[in-house]
This record gives sequence, structure tokens and C-alpha cells, in this order.
Amino acid sequence: MSTVTVHTRTDHRGDWDVELPDRTAHVTCQTIAEARSVALEYAAKAPQPCVVIVRDAYNRVMLCELIDHGSRN
Repeated sequence: MSTVTVHTRTDHRGDWDVELPDRTAHVTCQTIAEARSVALEYAAKAPQPCVVIVRDAYNRVMLCELIDHGSRN
């Protein structure tokens, strides 16, 4: 089983980039809350298990969650 990782972190302009594994461009958000929502929404729709990692502006891990559709009822 492969795992897809979605990273969210701040860029040099103060915006938040969401790196999605199947896209070449990043999704840019104005707030960390918006970026977190985008990442979790992507993970919820992903066809395989997905790890969502959200880091703050100091590179601290704010969220690290495995979204696995196989564990749903």
C-alpha cells in the first residue's frame, strides 16, 4: 500500500502552500486554516491512504494525520 503525503507550509511571501502529490503546481492560501482545510479535503477524496502534515511558520508540526478510507465503516 502506498501513502500520499500532503504538505502545508508557509512560503517566502507569508502565504501558505499546499503541495498536492498529483499536481505540479501548489495551491496557495492566505491563512493556515484555509491551507489545512484544502489539505484535509484533498486527503478525504484521495483514492489511497493519505498523510496530511501541516507545519507552522517555524516549521513545527501542527497536524500529522493519516486519512485512510479503508478504516471507514
